[in-house]
Amino acid sequence: MNKQYTMHVISGTHWDREWRYSAEQSKLRLVDLMDSVLEILEQKSSFRSFCIDGGMVAVEDYLTLRPENNARIKALVENGKLKLMSWYTLPDMFTVSPESIIRNITLGRQMANSFGGAMAAGYTSCSYGQTSQLPQIYRGFGIDTALYYRGTNQYELPSLFLWKGMDGSELHTVRTFDDITRANWYFNVHYPLVLGKDFLDLSYKFNKNEQPCHLCDGESYERPFALLHEDGTFKNDAASLKKALDAIRRHAEPFAIGRHMLALNIEDNARPYEPMPEIIDALNAISPDIDIVQSSFDEYFSAILGDHGNDDLFVHNGEARFPGVAPGFNGLYGATHSSRVKLKLMNDKAETALINFAEPLASIGSNLGFEYPASALARAWRVLLQNHAHDSICGAAIDRAHEDMIYRFSTAETVGLEVAARSLAFLQSKIDTASHFSGSDYTITFFNTLAVERDEIVQIVADIPECTDMEHFDIVDENGNIVEHKIQSVDSARVAVERELDTSTWFSSRRWRILIRARVPAMGYTTYAIRPRKPVLIEHPISTERKLIAGAGGTLENEHMKVQINSNGTFNIYSKDTGREFRNLHYFTDYGQTGSAHLSVTPRRNPVVTSLGGSADIIMEQSSTLRGEYRIDLCMRIPAAATQDNGDRLREMKDLPISTRLILDKGSKVLKIKTRLSNSSRDHKLQINFPTCVDTNFAVAESAFAIEKRDFRWRETGDNLEECYTFQPMMNFVDINDGQIGLSFLSKGLREYEITDDPDRNLAITLLRTHRDYMTANREMNPDELDRYTGMHSFGDFSYDYALYPHAGDHVDADTLHTAYAHKIGIRAVQGIPHPGDLPCSASFFTVKPADKIMVSALKQSEDRSGTILRLWNMSGEKLKASVKTLLPLESATRVRMDETIIEPLPFEGGIFSLNLEPHKIESILLTPYGQSDEVESKYGMDGRKLN
Repeated sequence: MNKQYTMHVISGTHWDREWRYSAEQSKLRLVDLMDSVLEILEQKSSFRSFCIDGGMVAVEDYLTLRPENNARIKALVENGKLKLMSWYTLPDMFTVSPESIIRNITLGRQMANSFGGAMAAGYTSCSYGQTSQLPQIYRGFGIDTALYYRGTNQYELPSLFLWKGMDGSELHTVRTFDDITRANWYFNVHYPLVLGKDFLDLSYKFNKNEQPCHLCDGESYERPFALLHEDGTFKNDAASLKKALDAIRRHAEPFAIGRHMLALNIEDNARPYEPMPEIIDALNAISPDIDIVQSSFDEYFSAILGDHGNDDLFVHNGEARFPGVAPGFNGLYGATHSSRVKLKLMNDKAETALINFAEPLASIGSNLGFEYPASALARAWRVLLQNHAHDSICGAAIDRAHEDMIYRFSTAETVGLEVAARSLAFLQSKIDTASHFSGSDYTITFFNTLAVERDEIVQIVADIPECTDMEHFDIVDENGNIVEHKIQSVDSARVAVERELDTSTWFSSRRWRILIRARVPAMGYTTYAIRPRKPVLIEHPISTERKLIAGAGGTLENEHMKVQINSNGTFNIYSKDTGREFRNLHYFTDYGQTGSAHLSVTPRRNPVVTSLGGSADIIMEQSSTLRGEYRIDLCMRIPAAATQDNGDRLREMKDLPISTRLILDKGSKVLKIKTRLSNSSRDHKLQINFPTCVDTNFAVAESAFAIEKRDFRWRETGDNLEECYTFQPMMNFVDINDGQIGLSFLSKGLREYEITDDPDRNLAITLLRTHRDYMTANREMNPDELDRYTGMHSFGDFSYDYALYPHAGDHVDADTLHTAYAHKIGIRAVQGIPHPGDLPCSASFFTVKPADKIMVSALKQSEDRSGTILRLWNMSGEKLKASVKTLLPLESATRVRMDETIIEPLPFEGGIFSLNLEPHKIESILLTPYGQSDEVESKYGMDGRKLN
């Protein structure tokens, strides 16, 4: 007999690769878990399916210790019993780069496909909020359903809704439960029937019959107790079953979609409970109107969408960053973007090395004869994506796990920089510099990987052999025109030479540090030369043209701004472009913090220390007609820690030395800032502040393939689970403007901003946030343990690189996004000698139009190595006719999805193709070299599916 309702029980494990344990410690536990999964699924036909939440990295880790079980996993996946993720790791999408999100799904699906395929539904269980472009990203991989919980609450979003991305892409989306997210079956049924515990009773009652075992020496006592004998039976009496059935019904029925209820049994690191089918049978026997079935995400989506049309679905547009309201586990946990800041800075460097240097330069080179180092880059991406698991990148794990991350970041960055260096050397060798420069010249070729033309002051370090007669020189372009430059210093050096015939050699050189004004085409290069000359003697030395950028009174001034440094270390910026002055910028505030990686918690008594009342040493470092630089040294006295009970900040004070360099270049609209500090205090949050006094209630910030407009006005939250989040995530910039004038903060790795709802409209950037809570077996640490584990306190030296950009108009008028990327991604320079080649002295490898509205997200080799992927993002709200011109020897251009399956060919003639870009659309183009087009067509169908 058909019952009125169906309850879908979905079993799985939320595998935290590194959290309470390091990844290597977790592998041994993972073996225990996966061994039991395979055994149960193989031997028990009634146990229908089990989901490995946590990403394909869990399967990969397991197979490092159980490689012999590869075929067993494959068989279970193909039989539909073992459910795999589309992700490699489950990242926090507001902390990692947009391109990293795509690569994460790409790798995850490649791995899942090797076992028989991932589940069809998208699943982002632990991103701390959901990015607005996730619907478009998922649809780019053929995913049209999704499930998540963080960033939602039942007061903002219904259980089933239609989520629309910025480009109009749609996802049927399910939000889970506010109180226990993905474990309502676990706590309402498993807890009382199997464990004899009440709902959400997380305590353990010591039971000698379970043979508790614990390492108790001084080195090991912090490990958790192990139970050597657990009774796996469940309470099968009518009263206990009815109580559990009533509990799960009360919890699931209010969120039922039509006649379908959802019961999730996906707890952290949980093994499958072998008698699960028997529990379901027992509950079904006493259930008058609910048919309880063991199900999967895809079966659940098929059922609810089969019964529910689109007509009356609630539509949600944009990102999901709603704080938690009802008590429970479903908080936004929006403080993760500032915990263990050093990890965020290292991640940004690694991502930049791979995405913005190694891949585009190697891709260009591969179309000219360079061997694309696919395996090396794949390895670098793999270790980087391992660090993007949510507990890893958010800084919530134990110290050992985060120490392991440092090696992975170093590996990814090192590989990226090495690939970039080898690619640059190859490309420079292909340029015909002999036609424009003479044998006595030393060439300098500048490379720009951005899709916009650059005109910047660049520092080079040129090593000229000591035997060379080079006392005086000019720097000239290919037409012999003298290029603006200034010599900063000259020193003697011994320079290593890498050669095949001699493994250890060097030469003596004179090392010239030179500032050069370099004009470099978009996604291209230009070549200048150091040309020796005779000395030029001046008979009439008076000049009216010399305009030094740094002045003796603590000023920096160029064509666009004047900076005045104040005695307390703050500074004022007068924008000549707008006539607006921003005053008292860049002061520091230090607050108490005693929370966790996820939550910002302040002591009950929380005195805030500022740098406003202090004094600073102000030192001019350099001044020329091309660059001015000041150093500002100050020292704050801040509390050493908070009290053990988190009630107050200690009266003991410690020094916090801070040194800041302000750098202004000729012609630049950006004030570059480099700050160094040394932290020895605990339990605090340090911010830099920029009072803008801009009359607006909104800020805009870069997110994943999006520029989000966020209202920063204070919100009353009463007794809600989470208070108003005044701090928000950003990628590479945050901007506050009123449509007429604005101020942008340009970031390299800093991920958190805050704007105060007061007349100052103060923009604050978090430099570091330490915290108290720590994931060990001991949920409360004694003073000895607090001294032993200090990673969450971020002790040590920090270096930050950021910039300020005062501008007219809004962020679109100011092209803030490209400006931020120009600050983030430097111009590379290669020294050489004149030689023949096939390429001109200066050129663009790719010219993308309209350049001010389109970002190039990636230039990389396609996954099947048949060509090059050029990924474009229309960052505007306009429909664009985009055109791309290339000088590379390419034969065809084809639109592909993000998974690189074909959509349609594009007309391609004379190295030019064009396409329509819908507003906010992300488009991937497969560019194939001569001789590859037929092979591509034979491998792919034209309906978006691979043929083999």
